[in-house]
Amino acid sequence: MSDTRVFVGDLTRKEFRERLHAGTIQAAIVPTAATEQHEEHLEMIHDTLHVTHMAEQAAKRLHPSVVVATPIGIGVSEHWMEHIGTLTVRPEIFCEYVYDVCHSLARAGIQNILILNGHGGNVKPLMRRIDEYRDKLNINLRFQSYWDVYDPDLVFEVMENDRLPGHADEFETSTMRVLAPERVHEDDIENPLAAAGTKEKGEKLIEPAIEGVADVLRKMIADEKVDLPPVTFRAGGRLHMITGEPV
Repeated sequence: MSDTRVFVGDLTRKEFRERLHAGTIQAAIVPTAATEQHEEHLEMIHDTLHVTHMAEQAAKRLHPSVVVATPIGIGVSEHWMEHIGTLTVRPEIFCEYVYDVCHSLARAGIQNILILNGHGGNVKPLMRRIDEYRDKLNINLRFQSYWDVYDPDLVFEVMENDRLPGHADEFETSTMRVLAPERVHEDDIENPLAAAGTKEKGEKLIEPAIEGVADVLRKMIADEKVDLPPVTFRAGGRLHMITGEPV
């Protein structure tokens, strides 16, 4: 049976060392996400489950060149703390924790690291530090949310509300219906935007995300330019940079 393991934690130290020294491992993914309220109907693991899936599947497409670090499943979620059950860390602590994980991989000898994000609250804190971290580590370090890779035409074709990722609404409900339908609590859906989420929409959006992330990694390994600003999609057919002006 072929070996398709991609998570660092699933390898022995011997396996990791031998693959690295042989030049087999060329890049790593550090998934970042959250454990936070997702309205009444989605389980709070949503962001972590999704980014872990995107990371694992993208790495498998480039196997054995890419490994995946243990997901960082608690992020910056102070804005949701009124809803008990949400877990959060301070932005500075979160950023330093992510840096230390990347530092560990860099110390092992990995020169290409993609911090793959699945939670909007993590974007601004890490974007403020990413250049500093890249300089300190002296490696090819990128930060992207998995939805950054989407073609806007696809988003506005599939999403009835022209909104992505949103929070616990059409997009996140649609993709959860594909990845873990048992985690969608149908009787508790209150938001009309969430009610618009379907399995069919999720199926149309999951594959392009995986392939888009894999393409970012291919370009990083090949030392090619990656031009993907952090984005969020909103109604009206406009694409906005999260950290800057609308484009």
